[in-house]
Amino acid sequence: MNAVTVSQGRKHFTVAIDWNEHPIEWHLEQYGSWLLLDGNGETYLGSRGILGHVIDAENGVQVDRRFRAPPRCKIDVFHAMAVEDLLSHIMQTENEKVRQWMKCVIIFHVDFKNEKEIARKLGVSEYAVQRDKMLGLVRIASRFKIKSKLMG
Repeated sequence: MNAVTVSQGRKHFTVAIDWNEHPIEWHLEQYGSWLLLDGNGETYLGSRGILGHVIDAENGVQVDRRFRAPPRCKIDVFHAMAVEDLLSHIMQTENEKVRQWMKCVIIFHVDFKNEKEIARKLGVSEYAVQRDKMLGLVRIASRFKIKSKLMG
């Protein structure tokens, strides 16, 4: 464990939770649902809170930018921190190509966007989004030995 993790009292993400209890897709979608709970997005992402969304809604600004319905949140803050640490670790240690794959995985599973919207946002084809999403999930599952719906 590195000094920062120990000093914060956080377990390393690989041992903080039981990753094999559910597939990686479940963990990512639960993390996305957890971020949508009141205050979590503001506290952990620095984005605006629920009051800002209410003001935006009154001013006619589109508030909910999801394209898919998220599942009911079934994780706690420690589980969310483990998923957050996993994603952060991957984005810091992998090469540019894998980071591109991970962008597709995160936008799809955490932000609940559909493949068409991801393709528009990243300026690639829908096929490229499907491919990158699949490759990103396989990379996580194979590198950290976490089960995935893709790999059985």
